[in-house]
Amino acid sequence: MNDALLHCEVVGGIAFITLSHPPVNSFGLGLRRALLGALEHAARTPSAEAIVLSGAGRGFCAGGDIREFGTPDVLAEPRLTLHLHPYIENLDKPVVVALHGFAIGGGLETAMVCHGRVACEDTRIALPEVKLGVIPLSGTQRLPRLIDMDAAIEMILSGQTRQARDFNGSSLFDRIVGAGDLPGLREAACGVAREILARGKPYPLVRNRNVSSEAPGAALAAARERLLQSHAGAAQQGALDAIAAAAQSPDFEAGLRAANAICERLLASDEVQQHGRA
Repeated sequence: MNDALLHCEVVGGIAFITLSHPPVNSFGLGLRRALLGALEHAARTPSAEAIVLSGAGRGFCAGGDIREFGTPDVLAEPRLTLHLHPYIENLDKPVVVALHGFAIGGGLETAMVCHGRVACEDTRIALPEVKLGVIPLSGTQRLPRLIDMDAAIEMILSGQTRQARDFNGSSLFDRIVGAGDLPGLREAACGVAREILARGKPYPLVRNRNVSSEAPGAALAAARERLLQSHAGAAQQGALDAIAAAAQSPDFEAGLRAANAICERLLASDEVQQHGRA
């Protein structure tokens, strides 16, 4: 199956879905629809036992299409968090994401939904949504389950860019390969996919992990004090509230609902509307 916005082929029992939406493979409505269709096609293909998701060109995905902010398309179906992400999680075949170049915003959030993650060590990763006046909806729930709570809070509230090598040994990545080693990246993704298949169901899901901190309350309290002192804006406050929901409730869906309510409130704000018109 091929689409103007992505490419899909089955090789050696693995369906390779490659985003191809220059310049940065942003998740506009068209690509969201195309990806869902490709995943559905791979799910129906008997010769595909697993799926490897990657991006063509300079990197994996730079997140949502900022041109959709303030338009009906940003909330049109399928949405990443409400439709595509649950579909990936519930697939009967494991999905492994292979990252190079960059995985930003919704690109990184989509990677955290997959059953396995591999990356080139120089891949730039970030959740910069607070800089646009919103929050990384599912990122506030999944990142604290994969890296240390203090590091997750700092990354989300600052919107800073890190490199995959900074998280070597964490649960964020199953395997990290050399900088720019695309053949090695593909081989590593296939290896992780086969390992997941060999272990059998249920496939690993970040939503089923506990928050990666023995004392999340202390980290949250310290972060809240820093925000008070810096007179932080609504997006940073909302992001911290969403992270707190992840830490304080063992029910992933409850935390996600809280984060979604915060996100939709911020999306309707004047600040976000102005970003969409810029």
